[in-house]
Amino acid sequence: MLKKRCMIIFLAVLSFFVLTIGQTYAKTEYVLPGEVLSRRLSIYMNNEKVEPVGGIVEGKINVVGGTKEEALKLYDENVSSVPYFEEDTSVVLDMGVNIIFSKIRYYTDKITESNNNSFGTRFYASKDNKTFTELTVVQGTKQEENCWNEVEFSGLGEFRFFRVDLPAKSNISEIEWMGTSGYSKIKQQDGKSAVKLSLCGYNEGKDLTATVLACVINKNGVLKQGKALKQTFTAKGETEFELLFENPVEEDGDKYRVVVLDKNGSMAIPSVLNFRLNDASSEFSVASVFSDNMMLQAEQPLTVWGKAPKNSNVEVILKNSLGGEIVKYAKTGVNSNWEVNLGTFSAGGKYELTVKADGKSTIYKNITFGDVWLCTGQSNMDYYMMSGDDSAADLKKAADVKNSNIRIYNLWNKGTDGAAAPVDNPPNDGVIWREADTDTVAYCSAVGYYFARKLQAETNNPIGIINVAVGDTEINRWVKKGYTNGKFTSTDGNLYNNRIYPFERLKIKGIILYQGEADQYRTHMTALEYSDALTGLIDSYRSKWGRDLPFYWAQLTRYKVDESLVRQGQFLTLDTVAVKKNTGMVVLTDVFGNYEGKTGSCREDIHPWNKKIVGERFAAYALRDCYGADVCVSGPMYESSQQSDNKLILSFNCTGSLRIMPKDSYADRITSQKIKDGAINANKIMEFEIAGQDGIFYDADAKAEGNKVILTSKSVSKPIYARYAWGEYPEAPNLTDDTGLPAAAFTTENLD
Repeated sequence: MLKKRCMIIFLAVLSFFVLTIGQTYAKTEYVLPGEVLSRRLSIYMNNEKVEPVGGIVEGKINVVGGTKEEALKLYDENVSSVPYFEEDTSVVLDMGVNIIFSKIRYYTDKITESNNNSFGTRFYASKDNKTFTELTVVQGTKQEENCWNEVEFSGLGEFRFFRVDLPAKSNISEIEWMGTSGYSKIKQQDGKSAVKLSLCGYNEGKDLTATVLACVINKNGVLKQGKALKQTFTAKGETEFELLFENPVEEDGDKYRVVVLDKNGSMAIPSVLNFRLNDASSEFSVASVFSDNMMLQAEQPLTVWGKAPKNSNVEVILKNSLGGEIVKYAKTGVNSNWEVNLGTFSAGGKYELTVKADGKSTIYKNITFGDVWLCTGQSNMDYYMMSGDDSAADLKKAADVKNSNIRIYNLWNKGTDGAAAPVDNPPNDGVIWREADTDTVAYCSAVGYYFARKLQAETNNPIGIINVAVGDTEINRWVKKGYTNGKFTSTDGNLYNNRIYPFERLKIKGIILYQGEADQYRTHMTALEYSDALTGLIDSYRSKWGRDLPFYWAQLTRYKVDESLVRQGQFLTLDTVAVKKNTGMVVLTDVFGNYEGKTGSCREDIHPWNKKIVGERFAAYALRDCYGADVCVSGPMYESSQQSDNKLILSFNCTGSLRIMPKDSYADRITSQKIKDGAINANKIMEFEIAGQDGIFYDADAKAEGNKVILTSKSVSKPIYARYAWGEYPEAPNLTDDTGLPAAAFTTENLD
């Protein structure tokens, strides 16, 4: 009879170790059938804060980048004392001996001018103070303030040294490294070793007599040892109990599993408790840039990556709609990272991506391949289709908008404060790729959508756009902190950290950018400073995605405020990028937005309508450079000047001959009235000015001859400098060529 009972118990142990793994450390509740919630059983392993013997003092920490005095505030048990680090700081704590580590707790203070968010903070652990294992990175969409945060892992780890890398001005004010006495190695009287699990049962209901089954299995699911015991859990109290595994041969990835059965043989807790030894590594996940409906870059190697517990075997399967599949395998290292290269795929198709690891799987459906473009900048790039009367009208015919060959990944307004340091995943918070339809496109970047629609229609290729733009943002926020180019050094980079960096491993076709207004009205950069910044942005992004990655940017439209210095910086960048191939500037000096003025007009609104023009001009560059189309991409571009007596002769790179643009192409209602009243002569080339050595500019008479413009003025006897479409809202920038496209705004003056 006893043998039969043991066999039943043993079979039960064999059956439960293959069950779904439950939450590792949280209390697991049990509600008896027909009873209220107050009658429950919870089984848990205690966690407690761990500190070195004698407490945390200066001799126990090492600091790089800040002071020990400030670093000690992380461990002073006072959440109100927030350390201030002017620069990125690394703090290492020596526990003195190895501890069984289970989780991290940290407190985030209120975000102020002196305290930035803590996104990008990274936590590490080490056995020898030489090789550190990355435990986790703080990331998300919105920083929680005035609260404790907890990070749990897929198992336990044994470490002595604990490091935190804090971004400058992080708002983390307290850190607790949590250990557990629930797992321990002991020496028995017979000299043999054993592993003891010390658990606690908490039962608010009536007394419960249960059978506790436990086993240890290795990372491959092979049973190594099993245990069973009878245990009574008393009502309204805590019951401590122990499970002893004698003389175990422990290996990385071993799992101790516990199940509790009531007298009827039913589970007294809803899921198996799982305690694993794997150096506190990450739970299984796939990088959040992957989702259903995703478009992946065609004709470039497809890399898939993510996290999983240490030494996990990861299987990645890409299956097409015809049943063909590619399977690749990876194994995670000490930092939990895994990555596979699935090869290169042609545009089109319908695929399903499956990733399996640690007994779990994630499946992404309706994936296709095409050309993926990143759309970045500020509000004129982020500007939604539904925001303008003209673009909103294009949404009315749902059948025309719906297109499975246009895919959109839109970060919306999530995580717009950026991250203090680079993070692993963008702030998507449930955002996934979607096929183009009226609902999706309504809140899509209008410039990005018109760009994608034009490319898709002209090439018949699937086109995807990733919109990461954030309104009212300076260029400094989009360049990696510390990156220097000429007179520009990035001192921020918080939007690079959470909206660019997480995508750098994803292959893309190219980038389009519309930015600059915030640097006119907030940073007041000179033309050269802005050019250095924009050049640095382009060159640094290309260092990750390819040195000749197609990259196009917009020169700002006209506006009632003088944005000339930014436009000049954008113009100068054409010559200062490291690789000029596959670059171009979309010129918008003719765009006026809403013809009637006010809302949506360039004259009055910093967000003008006519985003279709902008998107399609971006598309022209892509069609020429990426698809071999014979299209016009630009109007006249200034090249050089020559002074001759009282004339200044400007040479342009143009198509055919220089011409006068028809007034309907650039004139809003006010300009049209001025032309009608005679204040503007629409039959002459307008908006040129010249200056002598004194740098004082006067309106110039302009005459076009071939690819040259000859400038004179009665007020300037010996002209040296010229400028075009300069200042507050140039009324009639009407220089064009055989393309009909506008000439770029520029000055020949040295504006250093």
